[in-house]
Amino acid sequence: MKNIIAGLFLILFFCTFGCMKDNSVQPEIITDPPMVQLIGSDSIYSGDYLGMGISQEAETIYSVIQSLQQSKGVSYLNVVSNISYDITQLQTRIPLYKYILLDQKEGTDSGIQITIESGVVSSIFLNSGKKLSQWPENSDAKSSVRTGDQVSALYEKLIHISRNKSYTSKFERIFLQTKELSASYDPMMAESPQWYFAYTVGTDLTDNVEVYFQNGKVKYIKVLHFKR
Repeated sequence: MKNIIAGLFLILFFCTFGCMKDNSVQPEIITDPPMVQLIGSDSIYSGDYLGMGISQEAETIYSVIQSLQQSKGVSYLNVVSNISYDITQLQTRIPLYKYILLDQKEGTDSGIQITIESGVVSSIFLNSGKKLSQWPENSDAKSSVRTGDQVSALYEKLIHISRNKSYTSKFERIFLQTKELSASYDPMMAESPQWYFAYTVGTDLTDNVEVYFQNGKVKYIKVLHFKR
């Protein structure tokens, strides 16, 4: 989990809002910022990088990134602007992700961040930074998402909560942010303008990789080199 949080922060800190294709609010990662220094960058417009080829289809790129778990220690993949506006369309997609954000059309401090590890809900935070053991806080088990819940039960619980008028607004935008790399490809990922991940290249060196897409194919790849 530490690797996921550190990698998320590195890219969010330097480029996330600048490289968005829209103005949607992205999840606020709850962590203390690591001391990092950007020491260089490369942009690739032809050929390939780590087996990811320019003009390749998104599904092919996903398979390559899955293989990087073993060869490069890649532990997460973030998918930019992977947003749904209808919880009823997410029954098969929710189990494919490790990090989900529920919020209103305009980002709020009470947006709900749900992190999933090894098939269970591992943490729940509000955007304000408040840590929860369940959401909503004063509801029974059937009517709330709780740490320790199986991801297979998450959809039905969220459907139940969304029907409560007090929480309907939190389902105006649903971000499926961090992909579970052990899970199958999600075809909706091809509509994202950018994916990104990070991996360690030395004791104090980390490369953050941004893969940019156009019409579901790789347009170019940018690599940011950081030193801790």
